[in-house]
Amino acid sequence: MQLSLIACDNDDSKEIRPSELVLLNVSPQAGTDCPVGTVEVAFEFNQPVEILDTTKITVNDIPVDYAYTVARILKAKVVLTQPGKVSFKIGEGAISVFHSSESNRSAYLTEFSIQEQDTPGLHSPEAQRLLDYMRDNTGKKMLSGVCACINWNQNEAMWVYKHTGKYPAINNFDFIHYEYSFPGGWIDYGNSTPALSWAENNGVVSAMWHWNQRANNGIDSSCTPGTAPDQTSFSPSDIFDPESDGYKKMINDIDIIAGWMKPLADAGIPILWRPLHEAQGNWDENLKDEWRKAWFWWGIDGPEACVEIWKVMYNRMVKHHGLTNLIWVCNIGSSKLWYPGDEYVDIVGFDFYNSSMDDMAYWYDYMHQNYPTKLCAICECGNIPKISEQWERGLYWNYFTPWWDNIRTQDMNADSFNSTDHASCSIDWWNDALGCEFIVTRDMLPSFR
Repeated sequence: MQLSLIACDNDDSKEIRPSELVLLNVSPQAGTDCPVGTVEVAFEFNQPVEILDTTKITVNDIPVDYAYTVARILKAKVVLTQPGKVSFKIGEGAISVFHSSESNRSAYLTEFSIQEQDTPGLHSPEAQRLLDYMRDNTGKKMLSGVCACINWNQNEAMWVYKHTGKYPAINNFDFIHYEYSFPGGWIDYGNSTPALSWAENNGVVSAMWHWNQRANNGIDSSCTPGTAPDQTSFSPSDIFDPESDGYKKMINDIDIIAGWMKPLADAGIPILWRPLHEAQGNWDENLKDEWRKAWFWWGIDGPEACVEIWKVMYNRMVKHHGLTNLIWVCNIGSSKLWYPGDEYVDIVGFDFYNSSMDDMAYWYDYMHQNYPTKLCAICECGNIPKISEQWERGLYWNYFTPWWDNIRTQDMNADSFNSTDHASCSIDWWNDALGCEFIVTRDMLPSFR
């Protein structure tokens, strides 16, 4: 594979004027084979630049969806779904020196190759060790956990530690604001520090994704996208048509998330990965003409489309991006039509809010009867019976992760952070849980790396 860098000018004899651009560096470097998926291309010039015409910045002669500049560097993330040669070009008139009206008179071209990645196994050694640890401790130990306050922090875990002196074993992050993430922004999933630091302190990293799509009114569909036809026209059934815009959008979104997970995979950090959560919603198998009772857009076309999205995501992340550090957690419902299949799932779980002990026991038995080879978890919860009482009832979950309280933990410097009340699980509930000898906290975990 050869990467070539070409800058073409009609008059090579001229001296370079101060306002002219000189290309200093480009990435990917020559001799680099890029994997299928999202590739970040960067051109570094001799002075700050700005974009004049995005349509003249192309990949294989097709304008890129998005490009931006940071001082002297022009960057673009491109989704490349097929192996082969790639030509990325900044055409004549596409850019200029920052605050200059004179556009570039040279075209800048880089050529590199995309190659399919071989997947060494379904689970990395680190992910397998975490799975084995939980499996070996079923009925003996239960991992404690929290869901991060909104998205990308350790605030909930810090709140538990502040009032109990112990950190939960698991911190569950959420990629809900992925559309707004950019370097240096108010949210930057490309900065892996919150997850990496949690893992470096021997904690287990978990992640979910409130996967937003654009609503009909042009506003992001937030936490409940697609609960009714008039909220979003995005169709999950596009997953069956690789040529559709919807399919390409889903693949692009998946590739973005995979890119943010890559540093954790490179660091040997396993991730409990729970995508497409609560897919069934209020859908009933006997009311097939009312599939729009699903809560999220990925369920509004029924189970077949949702299951296909899961499989495409699995193959994309594991086989294309090589993310074998992922442990796949499926939020099950009452119908197995929504279940992707044992080969695509490691753990099954359920979300419990204001649930009685009998309700929880029903679902615990249901999971073990219908998915006997899978680990079982409480993926989300709030206002549920004490963990000590559940254990006495014989509910031996592999782990639990209570939902966050925005008022309590959004700002660790606020007075509200000092309160022991909580919308989901108060400190009294936590004291009971962490006082149980079978509960695993972060300091008790072995290393999985």
